[in-house]
Amino acid sequence: MADAAAPGARTAVRYERLGATLVLVIDAPPVNALGHRLRQALWDAVAEAEADASVQSVVLAAEGRSFPAGADIGEFGQPPRAPSLPDLCTRIEDCTKPVVAAIHGTALGGGLELALAARARVARSDARMGFPEVNLGILPGAGGTQRAPRLMGAEAALGLMLSGRQVTAADAHAMGLVDLVADPEVLLETAVALAEVMAESPAPRTCDRTDGMRDPRAYGAAIAAAREQAQTAATDAPARIVDCVEAALLLPFAQGLEFERAAFQDLVGTDAAKALRQQFLAERRAAKGAGGVALPVSAVTVVGAGPDGADLVRSLLRAGLNVTLADVDQATLVPGLQRIAAEGEAEVGAGRMTEAARDEVWGRLSPALSDDAGTAPADAVILTGPFARPGIALPAVAGPRAAGAPLVTLGRIGAGDAQAVGLNLPPAGRLAEVLVGEATDLATAATVAALARRIGRAPVTARGRGILTAMAAILATAAGHLAGRRGKTAVADVLAGWRMSVADLPEGPERAGDARGIAAALMAALANQGLRLLGEGLAFRPSDIDLVMVQGLGWPPHLPGPMLWAEGRGMLVLRADLAVLATEGADIWAPALLIDHLIREGLNLSSLDAT
Repeated sequence: MADAAAPGARTAVRYERLGATLVLVIDAPPVNALGHRLRQALWDAVAEAEADASVQSVVLAAEGRSFPAGADIGEFGQPPRAPSLPDLCTRIEDCTKPVVAAIHGTALGGGLELALAARARVARSDARMGFPEVNLGILPGAGGTQRAPRLMGAEAALGLMLSGRQVTAADAHAMGLVDLVADPEVLLETAVALAEVMAESPAPRTCDRTDGMRDPRAYGAAIAAAREQAQTAATDAPARIVDCVEAALLLPFAQGLEFERAAFQDLVGTDAAKALRQQFLAERRAAKGAGGVALPVSAVTVVGAGPDGADLVRSLLRAGLNVTLADVDQATLVPGLQRIAAEGEAEVGAGRMTEAARDEVWGRLSPALSDDAGTAPADAVILTGPFARPGIALPAVAGPRAAGAPLVTLGRIGAGDAQAVGLNLPPAGRLAEVLVGEATDLATAATVAALARRIGRAPVTARGRGILTAMAAILATAAGHLAGRRGKTAVADVLAGWRMSVADLPEGPERAGDARGIAAALMAALANQGLRLLGEGLAFRPSDIDLVMVQGLGWPPHLPGPMLWAEGRGMLVLRADLAVLATEGADIWAPALLIDHLIREGLNLSSLDAT
């Protein structure tokens, strides 16, 4: 790699010269998201490459752990700022010097679309690629629906776009999505070598490729099959994706891009897209907890070998932790160990795990009787739950939980010490409620939250009894109240439309055509409860509440949650709604004090999410 010039820092893109090839190194931590600053820097870099007669080819690479992992989702719904990502992709594709993308880490969504605009793609062997937009209720909007089918055909392109799944570099190569797969040590060298070849003999632009369209009949069959599948989707995104991939075959490329952009703009403003986007951002905000830096954890002790304790041990072992399973005596400990062993054997039998991997996992599990449970390493987190042995001190303010729901405790919440933290892990969903006290050390709370993320949970930090208990209680109370006055069937039907249910609803006089009023009353009750939690300092962010609704209570993620609904309703209108409803149930609908504060200060709920 001779002739390499000293790199110069240029905003979010670093320039490096390797002979006649200009390497543009994206450097916009943490994930190289394609926000305005990075888009502008890339636009300027391509212009400089074209203006420099000594540059014969360009390699687009990235610093850090990944090629751009996608667009900046925080810009969705904001006024557009040029250059847009679609325009940037077109600029790269039309560059008079051939551009080669060197992909490592995860190239997702807009990041993959950026790579598709290059003349060729080289992927590191451990890279992964995908189009996750459907999970946000939208579609690839920077040419992905037009360029990907030209390379890989409709069936493979739709398989990626409709599932949102990621594929390995090897699979992407087999599909035609990338041109070469390189070992990690030689990714850049391989991309530069390919760029040098293309400087002498340029490959066609992606927009001019027709590799995936050679069999129009197969292409059409894939469209028809996908369109039928999309009819049962929860959002409009799958159907619009199918339309756009069909347009790639039927329309000239430029018109196909316009068709795709119009479909993207239609989708991004829908309630489903707003709700899914809020869930995505809410999980990222909630992961920050109340601040603090997580401490390393290498060992966990689970006290209680019942079925839920054994399942929790399996999750912890899968996360690479050393785990001690403890219980009061062998009669209760041995069945838990047998359950864990049987599940490991089942995975081996199904081919999901090798015998060597099973043995390695089993080697990280240690049994212990209750008297030995206190000998765990200093960095261990002690987990207890309702299945635990007698004498284990559970946080007194944790409140009622579903049977078998584990709880993590370091110290006791009610004791007020620095390690007073609980972790409620409901059996259903991905929720992990990190319950903290006023004096809880931030590092302790962050450590427990990090442990939850490590086993695939979505942690939400709260105080007192937590958000889940309060929201479940108000839903049951409001639904019962309304069922007794407006009819059990009508209330149950509204809840079913939300994929939810409440047990033991009372009978009441049925009112025809009252579904909309019942839905509004239930949403008002949920939103009001959320505002009470925020006003009392028991919840930290409005989006945390909607995240708990989805991950803990099963609220459909494509439907606006109570707090997003309240944001759209507006505080003045919501307060008026609540004032009317409060005449029949003040304990449920009497307006939360926080509403008046927000109105006086001219604030909205999204302003509280900024914390």
